[in-house]
Amino acid sequence: MGQRVEDNAFHQKIAPWVMEHTANGQQAEFFVVLAEQADLSGANSLPTKAEKARYVYNTLLDKSQTTQEPILQWLRERGIEHRSFYIVNAILVKGNREIAETRAARPDVARVEGNPRIHNDLPRPGAVEGPAQTNRPATIEPGIQYTHAPQVWALGFTGQNIVVASADTGVRWTHNALKPHYRG
Repeated sequence: MGQRVEDNAFHQKIAPWVMEHTANGQQAEFFVVLAEQADLSGANSLPTKAEKARYVYNTLLDKSQTTQEPILQWLRERGIEHRSFYIVNAILVKGNREIAETRAARPDVARVEGNPRIHNDLPRPGAVEGPAQTNRPATIEPGIQYTHAPQVWALGFTGQNIVVASADTGVRWTHNALKPHYRG
């Protein structure tokens, strides 16, 4: 009975995604998250941003190097694919259920989390073909009025031969004013 409680204890440290994706001998990527995480509270007392940044970086790196070494050595000895991370004291491992279980059974491991692939089925813009279409919005939006764009357009400046780039994830390329010209 005592063995079963121990088994349940370390199995509770393994995320259901990992259990599902390592069934029947399958391999999956999972994070072995160590129990010991860096204490960064000492950065609060430092006077400059540069000193705080250096303290945080060094503390995170030192903690990961000292706590991960036994697990990294075990993985290297067995030729198991892995990658160490220091911001969250964790190791990404590609392995089967047995590897996940043996790592979860360690007292220095907090949990074993999955690394699922996320896929978005967002519509992809098509290539703009032929001459630019003349679809224009039915009305001029308030922000356009506020910046006096209509007066600039009346002077003949309408953005011909200009490419505007954006790194904002909020750009709606399907907007009537953008779609015929979108290059994404």
